[in-house]
Amino acid sequence: MQKSVVILGATGLVGSALVEELINDQQVSEIRILTRRPLAFTSEKIKLIQTDLSKPAPDAFTDATALYCCIGTTRKKTPNQTQYRAIDYGMTLAAATAAKNAGATEVHLISAIGADTKSKIFYSRLKGEIERDLQELNFERTLIYQPSILIGPRPEKRFGEKIAQLLSPLFDQLLIGSLQKYHSISAKELAVAMHRNSFKNQEGVQTLLYPDLI
Repeated sequence: MQKSVVILGATGLVGSALVEELINDQQVSEIRILTRRPLAFTSEKIKLIQTDLSKPAPDAFTDATALYCCIGTTRKKTPNQTQYRAIDYGMTLAAATAAKNAGATEVHLISAIGADTKSKIFYSRLKGEIERDLQELNFERTLIYQPSILIGPRPEKRFGEKIAQLLSPLFDQLLIGSLQKYHSISAKELAVAMHRNSFKNQEGVQTLLYPDLI
């Protein structure tokens, strides 16, 4: 049985890599991309759906099997915490709620290592809240990916992240045992892991760390 899927955040570092993975999957007949503006894609599998991402069109999820939540912003682009939350939390939960209501059976979320609703760090606390409330929607399958440093080219310049990407191969060699979960991972590797974990019979919630992704 062929499947239709929906991607939120398809133009991002991981989202764009995931699109390429799903294009090559013969199980996937249609890839619906939620967007606020026109985008250029060449595959016949792709259907662009221009919509308000805070209130996505319900028919975007009709007969969809899976939703992939890859959207995210940065403090540099969105310094206001209220606006930051409206993107990371608001758009993710709006899409997930619409997908669940339409009958989608699985959801994939890119979160982050250290996500914790009780964290004093805004970013970690927000990721924890997204994870918590996504699980409360009770999809048949909920997959939460908690990467550490993501490696890959970004269109915008982030000085601190660039330094972290340069140094991470050195630090990665020191991460053994329980510390391996802090190992960096490329956007391509994460996208491959998301694709690999799609459409399985296993039910429930899975939280995947670096050792689970490689």
